[in-house]
Amino acid sequence: MVKTESYIPRPETEKIQEACGVTGIFSKIGKNISPEIASLQERLQHRGQDSAGIATYTDGKIFAYTGLGKVSEVFPPDFDFEKHNLFSYLGIGHNRYGTSGEGSKDDTRGSQPVIGKYVGRELALAYNGNLPDEVRQKLKQRLPEDLQNSMFDTEDIANAIVSAKGDSWEEKIKTGLNGIDLAYSLTILTDDGRLFGLRGPSGTWPLWYGETDDKVIFASETRVYNKDNIKWKEVKPGELVEATKTGVLKKQIFEETQLLRCCLHDAYGARGDSLMTEDISYGDFRRELGRQLAREHPVDVDVIAGVPETGLVMAEGYAQELGKKPAILLTKNEEIRSFIAKDLDQTSMIVHKKYSVDKELARGKRVLLVDDSLIRGKTMGGYEQKKLKGVVQRVREEAGASEVHLAIALSKFVDGCDMGYYIKKGHLVAIVKNERGEYQERSEKEIAKIVGADSIHFLSIDGIQEVYQKILGKKDVACMACMGQPQPLEIIKSKKIANKATIFPVM
Repeated sequence: MVKTESYIPRPETEKIQEACGVTGIFSKIGKNISPEIASLQERLQHRGQDSAGIATYTDGKIFAYTGLGKVSEVFPPDFDFEKHNLFSYLGIGHNRYGTSGEGSKDDTRGSQPVIGKYVGRELALAYNGNLPDEVRQKLKQRLPEDLQNSMFDTEDIANAIVSAKGDSWEEKIKTGLNGIDLAYSLTILTDDGRLFGLRGPSGTWPLWYGETDDKVIFASETRVYNKDNIKWKEVKPGELVEATKTGVLKKQIFEETQLLRCCLHDAYGARGDSLMTEDISYGDFRRELGRQLAREHPVDVDVIAGVPETGLVMAEGYAQELGKKPAILLTKNEEIRSFIAKDLDQTSMIVHKKYSVDKELARGKRVLLVDDSLIRGKTMGGYEQKKLKGVVQRVREEAGASEVHLAIALSKFVDGCDMGYYIKKGHLVAIVKNERGEYQERSEKEIAKIVGADSIHFLSIDGIQEVYQKILGKKDVACMACMGQPQPLEIIKSKKIANKATIFPVM
């Protein structure tokens, strides 16, 4: 069963946090799927390494097992699924990048899937995303008093569903989460042996389902399963999808508020080989960002190189647009991504160790480094307190480049995020507090000086919108609040007010 050791709050750190990867499998032929869930979760390891877990259903009961660390550490090759009551034909899985809760090595509080229980009903839930404070408070107000003391929004969501009015789980899910527009995707396992996938009305976090002759799969990213052997379809915002022996059942239970995809997730979070839409990969989108970046900022240099790994395909697009070829100047040594480090010290150590620099390719040459984003500036600028060099300094000193310029495929980050990427506003390199304690935006020249580059160039908001238009056919489909655009809650509220005015015109 799920462990519930004592909880120790995690101190706020300077890391970027991205909330989790979820899966679910239903075997139509009654085959044990637990080892396969673990395999799918390994393919989502980049989405979180704090903990991993699986929940299954057997003979009217839900069982769950979670542990700290990577999937291979929690579920090693010799793991006995039957011994831990996980032998089942349906279940859900989760990788966690924790936003709070870190203590002793045995502390799994906050790990998922979580179990929700109320008046004889029970469910297991795996969650990708985060509820902003205002939304979470709205959800908490509808919970029974004895369920209001949870520390995690995942528990709040599970409790809201399991305690909601309704005879069926569809009714409970719809009633429990009605009006909760931001920001989640879920896989849900119920006490009567049913498996659901649900994507929130804003569509901020992705969820996919695919069907084969013998199974139905849910996943945060399509890379979990060979796309040649399965037809992937994206769960629509507000859509509830159930896996059954005869296939999938779909029902639109919430109206889409407005599509507010996470732009940072599209540009960085997901792996490039996963589908962004049913016909286009994230890699295709990122290559086009690079092309647009070259159209806006064609820098005259000798070497164009991407910063692994998302920057590589962006550099490819950038170079192609200018009729050139990208170079492999940096190679990646470490699999761990610096955004899921425990703190700034670990982030800096990872950055310092994870890249090798070609010491001959750029000697005496002008170099342009292409990357997805510049948020805290530590990857590029290093960590002076620990005397750790950033990428810019290493390319200048180790590779002997005469100039080092930066081209960034997203705009300046000028605000934090509380919807799944935990970006603290006070740590952003593009802004600084003035004498009155107000944040003001730094110029490109100021930012370049901080990270040690000769120049820095950011893709414009209009440029990003043009790429979305080309790839998805619409411009206003992504949340870019971290880049100074309207906040999602305000967008949703404005749209609801406009819809009411349309339906009920003022006389």
